[in-house]
Amino acid sequence: MQNSRRFGILTRPSHRRFLWNCRLSSERRLEEAGAEVWLNDLSEWIWYTNVDQSRALRLHGRQISLEALSAYIRNQVQRKDEQALLGIFHEDFYGYEEPKHVQEVLDYAEPYLPSFGANGEMVLNVGKAVYFARKGLDGVIDISPFTCMNGIVGEALYPRVSRENAGIPIRNFYFDGTQSDLERDIGIFLELARSYQRRKPWPRQTRTLAEAAGT
Repeated sequence: MQNSRRFGILTRPSHRRFLWNCRLSSERRLEEAGAEVWLNDLSEWIWYTNVDQSRALRLHGRQISLEALSAYIRNQVQRKDEQALLGIFHEDFYGYEEPKHVQEVLDYAEPYLPSFGANGEMVLNVGKAVYFARKGLDGVIDISPFTCMNGIVGEALYPRVSRENAGIPIRNFYFDGTQSDLERDIGIFLELARSYQRRKPWPRQTRTLAEAAGT
């Protein structure tokens, strides 16, 4: 497939080890089939828990407290550390920018899972699927362990998410440690992604460093 073709995989690092193995296996098989995989970032979960803590403090009237001050300082230090690390890989991450703030993801999820009434990975997964669509990716895969509630809730919402975002293909893969015909499922998904790529309304935006610098 051409270099402009991107596929997003939404996963979380908090699952048990066998899911990590399944995720990496799925990534390899997608790339062997010609796709380029964009994995969800780990820091997103950190920013989400920080936002959720601040919301909880406001709900309990403790927005002005030592706990709130500690949360604010921790968040600022974490962001400074993240920027320092990202600066090292600035050129490598060009065209693969994550949202500047997790609130952007929460805003995308709001019509489906309001963050005030729903908590957890399902909110991020749904919001990030919309974000990936707007970034011009050609499909989204959500990988979950078998019976994972977050995956089940996301799967129930993805048809609407897809329908309201130009029909971007979104697929759930569940793993329970047993073998499945993953090549067949990936093949079907990639055919849907190729079809969507030809008609998607949001082109994949990539820029060279020279273009970004205005030279």
